Amino acid sequence: MNTIALTHCSLRLPSGGAHILSDLTVTLPLGRITWLVGESGAGKSTLCNLLAGLTPTRADVTGHLDMTGGCQDSRAAGHRVGVGSERINGNVGNIDMGTRRGRKQLARLRGRGELAWAPQNAMDTFPRHLRLRQWFHRAGIDNPDLSPYGLANTMLERYPHELSGGQISRVSLAAALAHTPRLLVCDEPTAGLDPRQADAMVAILDDCARTGAAVFAVTHDLSGMARNARPDDHVAVIFNGHVVDTCTVDTFLRMGADNAYSRALAAAAPDAGAHPLPLTEGHLGGQSYRDGDELRRLDGALLGGNDDWAQSNMTRPEESLLGETRAMRGGADGAA
Repeated sequence: MNTIALTHCSLRLPSGGAHILSDLTVTLPLGRITWLVGESGAGKSTLCNLLAGLTPTRADVTGHLDMTGGCQDSRAAGHRVGVGSERINGNVGNIDMGTRRGRKQLARLRGRGELAWAPQNAMDTFPRHLRLRQWFHRAGIDNPDLSPYGLANTMLERYPHELSGGQISRVSLAAALAHTPRLLVCDEPTAGLDPRQADAMVAILDDCARTGAAVFAVTHDLSGMARNARPDDHVAVIFNGHVVDTCTVDTFLRMGADNAYSRALAAAAPDAGAHPLPLTEGHLGGQSYRDGDELRRLDGALLGGNDDWAQSNMTRPEESLLGETRAMRGGADGAA
C-alpha cells in the first residue's frame, strides 16, 4: 500500500526548551483515514500543525516528510505531488521539515491545495472583517457549497464571529476540500458537533480518502470512530510526543494492539466500558511520568518497556501541555 511518511521527526521549543515531539515516525496510507488518538497534551495538535508546515520558525525541528506515496519514478512522483522537477535532498517530494526550504515547499503545497489543513480553532484562521464569501473569493474559491457540510449557503454572507464553533469548523473543512488534496490534516473535525453531524463529517472525510488521499484526523471521540470508521482504516496512538503504536481501527477497538497503553486507551472508550486509564493527572502512586512507573503499571509494554529511555526523555504531562501551548503561540521567548 502506498503511503505518505513522516519519519524521525522531533520538535523542540526555542532556546533549549522541552521536546514536544521526539523521534516520531508515522505512515499515512493513501485511500485511508488515519485517526490520531491520545491524551490531552500528548502532542496531537503540534503534530497536525507540523504536517501543515505551521511551526514556530525558531523551534528546532528535524525529520522528513515523503509525499511521493511510494512512487519510484521521480517524474511521476513530481507530477503527483505538484513539485515538478524541484528536488529536496535529492528526492522529489522528500521534504526536510527542519529547513526554510522545506517550510516553503509545504507552503506551496498548501497554496495549490495538495496539502489541506483544517485546524481545531478554525475561528482564528478567518479574518474578522471579511464575510465568509469574501474570504472564499480571496482564496480563489468563487462558488463554495456548504450544503454537504450541513450548512445553508446563506451563511456565506455572515462574518466568522456570527457562527458557532462547530459551524466554523465545518466551513474550514469545506475550504480545505475545495481542491483535491493529496494529504488532508484535520485537528478534531467532529469537535462541537452532535452525533448526527459528526457522523456526516466522518462520511465526508471518508469520501476524501476514497479519492486516493491520505486523511490524518485527530479525535477524542472513540465511540464516533467506532461507529463510522472503516475497519481497515488506521489508528496512530501518541503518548507524550511519541507515536507508540499503529494498527487498524478494528485491531484497536478489539483491544488487540501490541502496546499496553493502546489497549488501555481503547478500554477507556464508552462502548468498551469507559475504564479509566491507570494514570490520574499524570501521577501514579505518588510518582510522576518522569519516573517511568506507568510503564510497569501497563505491563512494561509502553515503548517496549524501556524504563531508562522513559526516565531520560519523558516530561510531566503539565510540562508537555504547557510546552505545546507555548509552541502554538510562538514559543516561551516570543518566537514567531
